[in-house]
Amino acid sequence: MKKVTIFVVALLLAVAPLFAGGGGQKGQKQLSFTFVLPMVPNEIWVVAKEGFETRCNELGVKPVVVMPSTPNDVNQMNNLMETAIAEGAAGVITQPTNPEGMQSAFDKLTKAGIPFALVNSDAPNSGRIISVGTGGSVGDTAGDYIVKKLGNQEIRYITALWSLTASLAIDIHNHYIDAFKKASGGAREVVLLETQSDQLHITSEYQNAFATYPNANVSVNVCGFGAAGAAKAASEAGIGPEKIFIMGIDDIQETLDGIKSGRIQATMTQNFYRMGYEAADALYQKIVNGKNPAKVVVDSGSMVVDMTNINSYKQDMRNPATWK
Repeated sequence: MKKVTIFVVALLLAVAPLFAGGGGQKGQKQLSFTFVLPMVPNEIWVVAKEGFETRCNELGVKPVVVMPSTPNDVNQMNNLMETAIAEGAAGVITQPTNPEGMQSAFDKLTKAGIPFALVNSDAPNSGRIISVGTGGSVGDTAGDYIVKKLGNQEIRYITALWSLTASLAIDIHNHYIDAFKKASGGAREVVLLETQSDQLHITSEYQNAFATYPNANVSVNVCGFGAAGAAKAASEAGIGPEKIFIMGIDDIQETLDGIKSGRIQATMTQNFYRMGYEAADALYQKIVNGKNPAKVVVDSGSMVVDMTNINSYKQDMRNPATWK
């Protein structure tokens, strides 16, 4: 009888792990999520990466972060998603920099039964389980702020997008245009630039733009590198901050330094930490607990950062308890 009892206990101990759930496990295999960044993790994307890795580690999931060698390269990003499928990723996160160009990879994820989440911009028809980002409303908030600051002046603005074909960049640009229609002194865009997510490139573009359009009084930047490029070009051209209002996006250090010095007037923050964190959580809840997100489209939050709040705005960015 004693031998039988020992055998039963041993058998139960042997098979128990097969029924273990949670903690990022399916059976005895650890889940892995792959985050396909649109570029090398700079000051902006490293924050999303940190949020992703933090939530994965909390859940016992293995975080894998990959990125193309050329920023926003659709073909490379598609290949990285296909590699994630081949390597057995349980879930995938990426930014749809070009929804149409990336749909083939999204279809392959769906066919493989791998749920995926999108961050920073959306592709509603892609098959994603959740989209976490701010969308075009950033342009509304920033545009209204500029209109208020310039008062009755005509707004003659230069716009710099990270890509002239990226759906999110186009959407934000359109929201800026709509916001500027409220300007009592009128508004007109003098030139549209492309940053190519490269600060040297956009600095050169701004040098040419300021030489060609010396009466421009606003610089709108829909790229994290744009404001710093505009500030450098303006300083080199002898254009003071009283003559050109520079609005950035995101909170890279050069932009924040520019605000503190008075060279850049403001920037728009986006909660990239929340993007990575909440996207990872949504994948886990779907895969392990079978729960769909309460909201398919989640506003990660944004705000204007200027001299009035530059030392306090980060306080709640990394605290999930404060997110709405």
